[in-house]
Amino acid sequence: MSTDGFGDYLNEIGREGLLRPDEEIELSRQIKRWLELRDMDGERTPAEKREMKRGLRARERMIRCNLRMVIHVARKYRSRLKGPGMDMSDLVQEGTVGLARAAELYDGTKGYKFSTYSYWWIRQGITRALATQMRLIRIPQHHTDLINKAVQKQREYMQEYGHQPSVQDWAEMCDTDVDTLLLIMQRSMQHRSLHELATENGSPLIDLIPDESTLYNDYEHIVLGEQFEQLKLAFFRLTDDEKEAVSKRLGLGGGKQHTYAEIGQEAGVSRERIRQRFEKAQTKMRLFVKNPAARESLAA
Repeated sequence: MSTDGFGDYLNEIGREGLLRPDEEIELSRQIKRWLELRDMDGERTPAEKREMKRGLRARERMIRCNLRMVIHVARKYRSRLKGPGMDMSDLVQEGTVGLARAAELYDGTKGYKFSTYSYWWIRQGITRALATQMRLIRIPQHHTDLINKAVQKQREYMQEYGHQPSVQDWAEMCDTDVDTLLLIMQRSMQHRSLHELATENGSPLIDLIPDESTLYNDYEHIVLGEQFEQLKLAFFRLTDDEKEAVSKRLGLGGGKQHTYAEIGQEAGVSRERIRQRFEKAQTKMRLFVKNPAARESLAA
């Protein structure tokens, strides 16, 4: 509903007069009869059909004459409208659903006014809509009621004492335990769209969230780079025979990986001798990488 349409709606319901107590009693009687006939099995007589039409008109009039009560209650919850999820017209619509339910259950012979009875139903329709439609994760209604109670108690405490209550005092004021209070207050936090601007002219929130996988890859790349540089330094500290054994065994520089026997045959020594050189070179390089003092002495 647009802003202009909502204003026209307010003007329209303002023209409806309030019901007298005797009118509320009579309308409630007609509505009750309509419900009985509506739920009855079998064919209705012409007289019963006329009663049903009369009861349906009574229900519509009961609702129409009390729509100002819906506006009154909805305005109390306007401050909870945060984000694009709902607006004032949505609150009125949900409150009207509660009003219609109250019109069907109201018994005018009990002695209380319809406005008193319908207030609870209107409030319930609005608060349930706020709990289910304003959040990505639905919160049970009894938790929503506890959240509202906790906020109210906190506000009253601050007005009286001028500071925030402790968690223990806050829980006692709400007649609950600390763990439950902390849980429901955590659930009360509003979710924000990742496409919402961080500032009025800033970037969307999603642009400010780091990609953890990219960070990990960058970190891994840096660590591997440092290790490779250390291995290069360690390699150049080997003897010529050890360098040759490592290079040909691992195929460094893009060459072919040779067996111990092939390297030994080319160098004119045994296979076992090449294996010993290779393992000794590995040990020296490993110690160099793990020993900072060795790297510092080389740099010096």
